[in-house]
Amino acid sequence: MITTRSVSFEYNENNQFEFPDLSVSEGSELLILGESGIGKTTFLHLIAGLLKPKTGNIKIGETDISKLTGRQLDIFRGANVGIVFQRPHFIQALTLEENLGMIQYLAQKPHDSYQIKKVLDDLGLLGKLKSYPRQLSQGEQQRAAIALAVINRPKLILADEPTAALDDKNCQRVVALLKDQTKKSKSSLIIITHDQRLKSAFTVSITLSEQNKVVIPI
Repeated sequence: MITTRSVSFEYNENNQFEFPDLSVSEGSELLILGESGIGKTTFLHLIAGLLKPKTGNIKIGETDISKLTGRQLDIFRGANVGIVFQRPHFIQALTLEENLGMIQYLAQKPHDSYQIKKVLDDLGLLGKLKSYPRQLSQGEQQRAAIALAVINRPKLILADEPTAALDDKNCQRVVALLKDQTKKSKSSLIIITHDQRLKSAFTVSITLSEQNKVVIPI
C-alpha cells in the first residue's frame, strides 16, 4: 500500500506545488498524466524519497518515508523502491551484470546471480549480460533500466516518462514489460507521463493540472 496525504513541495518561494492524495494498494497500477512543468517528476521524486516534502506524509507499507533520514532512507529505498528514470542511469565502467549486482549491494542484499540472469532473460537481455551500457541500443537500454528497477523485487516501481522517446510499437512493448515485471515481483506500479498513448493501458489514472502548481508573484 502506498499513500500520500497533504503533500506539498517548494523549490523556492515563487515555485511551489501541492499534490493530490493517493492510495495505491499492493499489486495495483496507477497512471499519472500531466503536461510539462506541472510537477510530475517532482511528485515521483517525493514518492521515491529523493525529495523531502514541505508538508504531508508519504507511506510505503507501514513506513512513513518522510520521517526517514540519511542512510535509513537510502537503505529503505534500495530495498523497496525501483525507479525507471526518464534517462537510464548506469555506471558506464561496469557491465550490465555488474550494474545489477551494484543495485543489490547498495540495498544490502546478497549477490544473487540467478535473479540477475532471470530478470535479464525475462527482458530479452540475457545475451547482454557482459555488455557495457554504451554497447546497448536505445531500446536495450530502456529494458535494462527496467531490470535495474525490478532486480530487488521492490514493493513499488516508479517510472518517469518511460515511453517519451519511443514509437508506438516500442511504447506498447515497454508498458507491457513494466506490467509483466510488476506482476512477477508483486509490486505496485506508478507511471508518470505526458504520453496520452498509455491511457488505454490503465484502468486507473489521474491528471495533474495547473492547479497543482502554485506560483506566487514577486
